[in-house]
Amino acid sequence: MLGKFIRLCRRLPSHAAVAGGWLPLLKLSRDVLQREGWRSFAFKVNRAVGGRTPALADGFEPRVMDVQRLSEDQVFSYLGLLAFKVHARPQVSIILPVFNNWVLTVECLAALHRNGQNVSYEVLLVDDASTDRTPELLAGVPGVSYLRNEVNLGYLRSCNRALEEARGAYVCLLNNDTQVQGAWLDSLVDRLAQSPKIGAVGAKLLFPDGRLQEAGARLLRQDPSSADSMVGDLIGLGASPEDHLYRYAREVEYASGACLLVRRDLLVSFGGLDPRFAPAYFEDVDLAYQLRESGFSIFYEPRAEVVHQLSATLDGVAPDGAKMELVAKNARLFSDKWGDEIVANQRVRAIAFYLPQYHPIPENDTWWGPGFTEWTNVAKAKPNFSGHYQPHLPGELGFYDLRVPEVREQQAGLAREFGIHGFCYYAYWFNGTRLLNRPFDEVLSSGSPDFPFCICWANENWTRTWDGKDHHVLIGQQHSSEDDIAFIRSLMPALRDERYIRIHGRPLILVYKVDLLPDPAQTAVVWREQCLGAGVGDIYLACVHNNADPLRNMDPRTIGFDAAVEFPPLGKGIATNPPHHRVNPKFRGLCYDYAATAARFESADSHPFTYFRGVMPSWDNTARRQDAGSIFLGSSPEAYRDWLDAAVSWTARMRVGDERLVFINAWNEWGEGNHLEPDQRYERAYLQATADVMCGYGGQ
Repeated sequence: MLGKFIRLCRRLPSHAAVAGGWLPLLKLSRDVLQREGWRSFAFKVNRAVGGRTPALADGFEPRVMDVQRLSEDQVFSYLGLLAFKVHARPQVSIILPVFNNWVLTVECLAALHRNGQNVSYEVLLVDDASTDRTPELLAGVPGVSYLRNEVNLGYLRSCNRALEEARGAYVCLLNNDTQVQGAWLDSLVDRLAQSPKIGAVGAKLLFPDGRLQEAGARLLRQDPSSADSMVGDLIGLGASPEDHLYRYAREVEYASGACLLVRRDLLVSFGGLDPRFAPAYFEDVDLAYQLRESGFSIFYEPRAEVVHQLSATLDGVAPDGAKMELVAKNARLFSDKWGDEIVANQRVRAIAFYLPQYHPIPENDTWWGPGFTEWTNVAKAKPNFSGHYQPHLPGELGFYDLRVPEVREQQAGLAREFGIHGFCYYAYWFNGTRLLNRPFDEVLSSGSPDFPFCICWANENWTRTWDGKDHHVLIGQQHSSEDDIAFIRSLMPALRDERYIRIHGRPLILVYKVDLLPDPAQTAVVWREQCLGAGVGDIYLACVHNNADPLRNMDPRTIGFDAAVEFPPLGKGIATNPPHHRVNPKFRGLCYDYAATAARFESADSHPFTYFRGVMPSWDNTARRQDAGSIFLGSSPEAYRDWLDAAVSWTARMRVGDERLVFINAWNEWGEGNHLEPDQRYERAYLQATADVMCGYGGQ
């Protein structure tokens, strides 16, 4: 393996120069190996030096693609058959820049011709001063508008020239080393038409043998200390296109200009592609950032499949060293132009659920005894078997009281230091009665700590679950339209606070059990109307997926919500046998495998809606239910770090901008043995594990 690594690295002298020397390049190589594995590393090296495609993934079965490779003799036969319909008012203008490679161009036109679409389109072929037979053979294709540059202007300026002639409401930038498949254009147009806030849509790009080349793309910074050390990361490179991760349309950071449908009026308003990036490289990323700055999103559309030969047309245009110098130059230009936005888009925000239970209240005094808090349960816990970690006793923060401002400051300071972006406070509201609200009320009224927060409405009945009497209701919910209004109005001061966590400027509100609402869609309407009427603006609503029965975990789109939040361990615990050496003969609880459960969450199917991943440090609620609790065996700071790393990495690839959120359950659920706060056994190890992951994604 080491020998292969060294041989591959020896092939990268020009890349070493661009990276700033061999040491940074070797560090990058090591990081790719650790993060993506040997196969992906070898492919990226091969692609960089020779444009070769990766080896087939294990278990991958090639698909039969509608791809034709023509000999020069066959090309002449096809040329005689090509004739495109002329439309007075085409819906789409397909811009096809070409430089030499006339056979590839005919193959591309032939694919366009045989894959007829319902939408009307025109083809604008821009010949960038080709020196082969392109002018002779392609200038007269019926229905194709042929434009020729007398001198070579490069890809970007050729696209801008064609844009001046385009008549469609949409412009499709299409490489001539592509072959479109099926209803590719209909699918792109359909996605763009679904929302006026979508500015551009990229296709699912495939290799000729059917492997996935790109399902959207993102930027990666090779060196976190250098703003211009960026490369494009093709999401899903080399994977099966049928993988659940790439099955659904989603917002992406950017999509390759190999096939990109854009609203023409927006592209014209920008003055076309930014000529500072001429002749090419980073112009498609720059366009995506311009669209986002203007309030528009970029989507990936899996129904639109396009075979792409991965820049086959660039071979021989310039030496590898010159290409890399151009890439490096445009990377610096892009960084200078979009520095702050790049930093924001690289960030993943970790939000920890926060339990405000740690102070006495009259209701708990009545139900559980004078002075009861969560610490009462925590301190009396005992091991149930040999090696069982109980009790979980607090470390440096001690048995704190959340009525003390200094405690809240210490918590926020620790969270900030170790990469947590904010807290999600549970709100306990029962038809106008609020419980455990004092800590958050004081955070709100005092303005301290200066640490981001949001609210999760714990809208269940309050029962005696802790001692096994689930049906003994202490205080119940009475959901109604009037209660919906009263609850959202109670949140208005928090939603106006500058510290409140927002997504696209919209305050984030979570609902713990949305299926308990009589009409959640109507609740969403009422809340939005109330917030808009009060000047708060639109809100961002997320439902927590915490039901063991997946059918009860609602699709947020069907109830007027924006997203769902994963909430381990509920719903996916992997059972295991309890240890044999019991010290509590009454123990009849359940045991689960932490690592196997983490793997199940990591490999869970993706969804056609926005979904925020969740992780947990550990879980053991025998402090609340000594003889009948649930215990996840095998948890450790290292195992938690691996799970968090997987969730954050997935989020960085599959989410964009403000929606790059990961939820951690929890900051301080001591009664569930589920906390990031330091304890006497691990001290700050769970916090350090969090920081180890988050530091690479904009964390402290």
